[in-house]
Amino acid sequence: MVDIVSMSHPRVARRTPARHSLAELISTAALATLVSWGCAEMRQNMRNEFVSVRGAWFCAKAGCAPAQMQRSSKAHREGDVTVAHGKIANGVAVVFNAGKPPKSFSAHVSDCAGHQAEVPADKVLAPGGHGIAGQADSYAVVITRADYPALELGGACKRWTVTTDATWDKGAWQQKAGLQDG
Repeated sequence: MVDIVSMSHPRVARRTPARHSLAELISTAALATLVSWGCAEMRQNMRNEFVSVRGAWFCAKAGCAPAQMQRSSKAHREGDVTVAHGKIANGVAVVFNAGKPPKSFSAHVSDCAGHQAEVPADKVLAPGGHGIAGQADSYAVVITRADYPALELGGACKRWTVTTDATWDKGAWQQKAGLQDG
């Protein structure tokens, strides 16, 4: 049997003004910053201001045109980057799709040693200008070994990264794709 008299409510202690530690203030500020960045990226996605990687198309023999390239069937992921496998020296086109037409679109290539080179403007082909089957709505960044003599390829350095920079009136987007020689 329960004694109702002994079930009295515990006394509530008086509240004092909250004192926050420096760590709590910093973590709150960091969370607010991350949320605002996340919201900004979400707004940009809702405006279709983004770029995605469609894949890489390689030449079977050196010097072929983009329309003759074959899509790489072998790839792997390294973090956020998809790395396609093929013979870089024969020529390759990395295909990127923009959600909506950007104001500007450019690219650069870097090697595993940290060297970097801009992709010539005539090698960044606009949608409809490259002839790659099924990719008429996408940009093609054509990589020819001769355009990048300062970049390492071979030996311990068998990977290049192609990075695109797209801008719109209200935002910018950078997208990376990897190329593994072999």
